[in-house]
Amino acid sequence: TISTLQTTEEPTTFSSTTESVILTYTGIELISNSKIFYQLNESFDKSSLDLIAHLSDGSTESANPEDITIRSFSSTSAGKITVFIIYKKFLVETDIYVLADYAFEIDMPYYKSAINLRGQNLKVALNNILNDGFINLLYGDARYILDEADQDPNNPNNLILVYLGTSVDSSWDGGATWNREHVWPQSRLGVYVGYDEDDFPSKATDLHNLKPADPDENAVRSNDYFDWVKTSNTYEPRDEVKGDIARILFYMATMYFDLSLNDDPASISAYKSMGILSTLLEWNELDPVDDFERNRNEVIYSYQKNRNPFIDYPQFADLIWGDLAN
Repeated sequence: TISTLQTTEEPTTFSSTTESVILTYTGIELISNSKIFYQLNESFDKSSLDLIAHLSDGSTESANPEDITIRSFSSTSAGKITVFIIYKKFLVETDIYVLADYAFEIDMPYYKSAINLRGQNLKVALNNILNDGFINLLYGDARYILDEADQDPNNPNNLILVYLGTSVDSSWDGGATWNREHVWPQSRLGVYVGYDEDDFPSKATDLHNLKPADPDENAVRSNDYFDWVKTSNTYEPRDEVKGDIARILFYMATMYFDLSLNDDPASISAYKSMGILSTLLEWNELDPVDDFERNRNEVIYSYQKNRNPFIDYPQFADLIWGDLAN
């Protein structure tokens, strides 16, 4: 925050020790505040403020934290607070957040409206964030974006297949070498996929949900739920992408409110539903976000103009579906 609000009082004056002139303070400026987040009942840290005073001769001086006065700060309850900073009869303000006991620091401005939220309130806030400026592309576009999003970091001409983990030529050859896998199965999305002239934007063309896959392995996976074992109704991906899979499904259930995650194997054939939720929450913890996943998020954001929040902040998952949700 940079501000130079002045009081209506007479400015402070003093005599220069080096010149026979009277200098006055003309204003103050908050260059930065390095501590935006506070825990409950934590004291305000004046040393976090980079505050300077402007003098009438055009010079500046750094404010001594001991001479700074803070008003309107209280950390007894969670929320956003506007703090008033007073120095030499001048005033500036800055916003800080007192975190609830379940909350964590969210530094990315993209998610500012999600601070201190959990449960359905957090899910709604993230949905609003994700849809703001969202560009829903075509299914055909994925043929020439996934080669960048899932590029092999050791071979720029190849991409990595999600389930097998093998590196193959990224050139599109009609789906013979790799095809576009819907991690949340297309048959469970409630919308069909169009091709060529019939191609149209929908939740089935959301790039965050599309991964390059081996065609045969894609068929093996079918539209199964994800779990620790492979059965006639469940599929277990390799360990290196278990967390990736979970975070994609978390994104889909947040971006599209008609989709839901469940933890009931008996509902495994449910329409617009996916699971197993408890397994996905485990995978989110056991397989942390890596550089490959972060790069994919950035590439998709550059085209689609929205992010996967569960890559940026995996903690969101527990705040929505885990023990911290209530």
